Amino acid sequence: MAHSIASLKRKQSEDIDSPMPSSGPASPSENSSDDSRLDQAKVKRVRTTAEMVSKKKNVSKLIATLSTSQLINLVGTLVDSHPSLAEEIANLVPRPTVASVQPLLNSLESKLQEAFPYTKWGPSRDDYSFNRVKPALEELVETLTDYTSHFTSPPEFPTTSFSFLHMATEVCHRLPNWDNACNNEPKKNLYKSLEGYWIKAIQDASNKLEEGKIYGQMTVQEWAKNLEQHNITSHGLFSSAIEEFKKKLGWIIGIQAPVSSFGNNSPSASSIRNNFAGSSNQRTKLHQQ
Repeated sequence: MAHSIASLKRKQSEDIDSPMPSSGPASPSENSSDDSRLDQAKVKRVRTTAEMVSKKKNVSKLIATLSTSQLINLVGTLVDSHPSLAEEIANLVPRPTVASVQPLLNSLESKLQEAFPYTKWGPSRDDYSFNRVKPALEELVETLTDYTSHFTSPPEFPTTSFSFLHMATEVCHRLPNWDNACNNEPKKNLYKSLEGYWIKAIQDASNKLEEGKIYGQMTVQEWAKNLEQHNITSHGLFSSAIEEFKKKLGWIIGIQAPVSSFGNNSPSASSIRNNFAGSSNQRTKLHQQ
């Protein structure tokens, strides 16, 4: 009896430990279920892709309705929230051109003029008016300085650099002169910065000459004429730039740099003009030498 009970327990234990028989081939209904799940996954992926495309189209339509200032604010907010985007956006944005920047400067000049308080005698130049237009003035000066730095960087060709410098200096000439001398400091500082950029552009142009670049005589004459006119309009604030021009590029148009620099005994505006323009005979003679 004891032997029978032990045999029964051992048989039960073997039954418990033995693996379940493997299931047979999947039924047609199970295969159909698997295919259905795969189809659903594909449909979901297609739907998700379609939704993403639709969202992109909707975003593009939304962006198309924004003004320039709203678009700038939007991009600025994105960069503030995700600083890593700054470099990527900078790489994607096309490099500004002189033609593309000019409308911006024109709008900032208009904004400056519109900031003046209205009087029946016309725009005033007193302290009250200065404080009213100061934000617009600072924005214009800052923007002008930023773009001048960009257009005088080494990658830019001298023709582009001098073209923008001419335009930027014209804007500086048009900035208001104030009754209080202290309020004229922003304009004076801008003149000083612009002269530095003129000198930098002259030096870069000279360096490119050494690398084999060639400038037409008429092109260089145009640069010289513009710089000379800016020096006259600003009452000599570009005299150092003129000296640098003569030294680095003057030989192209038959100008020899004088020994002394501009100072109290600086030449008159007419003599500077004569030095820059020169006579055609003198230029021919110098080139023959």
